[in-house]
Amino acid sequence: MKFLITDLQIQLDGHRLGFMQNLMSYVEYHHTTDEFLFLTNRSRAFELKSPAKHIRSLQLTQEEQDLVHAETKPLSIARAEWSIINKYALEFSADRVILMFMDSYQIEIGRTQVPFKISGIWFSPYPRIESESNNLGSKIQTWLTKMRKRIVMRTALRNAQLDKIFILNDEEMPKWLNKGVTRFFTLADPYFAYEPLEDYKLREVYGIPEDHLIFLQFGYMDERKNLENIVNAFNQLPEIYAQKSTLLLIGKFKAGFKEQVERLKSGPFQLIIRDEFVPNAEMESAFAQSDVILRMNVGFFGSSGIIGVAAQHNKPVIASNTGVMAEIVEKYHLGMLVDPYNTKEIADAISRFHTIPDSLRIDGTKYRNNHDLATFAETLLQK
Repeated sequence: MKFLITDLQIQLDGHRLGFMQNLMSYVEYHHTTDEFLFLTNRSRAFELKSPAKHIRSLQLTQEEQDLVHAETKPLSIARAEWSIINKYALEFSADRVILMFMDSYQIEIGRTQVPFKISGIWFSPYPRIESESNNLGSKIQTWLTKMRKRIVMRTALRNAQLDKIFILNDEEMPKWLNKGVTRFFTLADPYFAYEPLEDYKLREVYGIPEDHLIFLQFGYMDERKNLENIVNAFNQLPEIYAQKSTLLLIGKFKAGFKEQVERLKSGPFQLIIRDEFVPNAEMESAFAQSDVILRMNVGFFGSSGIIGVAAQHNKPVIASNTGVMAEIVEKYHLGMLVDPYNTKEIADAISRFHTIPDSLRIDGTKYRNNHDLATFAETLLQK
């Protein structure tokens, strides 16, 4: 069987490159009687390689990438990318195309007839969206957003070749959406156990005192990361806890956002910012040597790979109390849940890790067993 596995929107700001890299590593030693073509956008920042004869890896040609970049509207970009994906699928004689980020292509899938089966990871299921406030305007906007996303998915479902839609970590969503024909499935959001750096000492690298608890926020930094409320919560800490707390922010910041965050600090806690993308080995080392992992995103209702990295190192999380992520944290006892808009609640959670040392210890074994690379890959590669 021939698989075309593609993501044409990879940037070094999340786990999507990791999905492709680790899936390729897995099929090097498994599914060796199948053939695989991994197709990505053109970039100097990364390159997928495999020595295996049953695996090919391609980036878009410069001409193809220029065609995509020439478009400015999301629907036009999706149309250009979908046309390219179809071209490669036909040339490769693919039996199945796996879209590692399906959300962009739902309308195009519904508008076209193709000779291959289609699978995709759906990152933003509309039933999970909730209004972020109780005012009427917010509720109406939320309803309109859900209706738009519902119509878009219904458009995609017109294509019978789209037979497997995967939703990360969400066990309830397929039950809600499957009616008559089973096309929605839960996909384990995997953790990837990268090798940490040798002789790496986080406290020495950043000048963090030994008696401080390190609260790590990792990933691309923009408004969705909720840093305004997080920093204000640290500002509200009792002085005895603030003086022994370090808020460590590691990841590339949206332009101008770092300065906004720095201006918010007023409490005696230590704030450290690393405004750049860091390699996997350094990420692994930072998680292993931090005390608590923060994931209190706003307007976010899906899964997060950060939870898996924290579980890999048995580190507790403070997470938002909405959506799939909250259900996962609660089910596997991975940390604490808070209202991401309530700074007092966040501050109380931070304080708890100072007052109750046992809160710093969690067991991520069960989560890891259910969310390893093999579980992710074998589900995704269903024929």
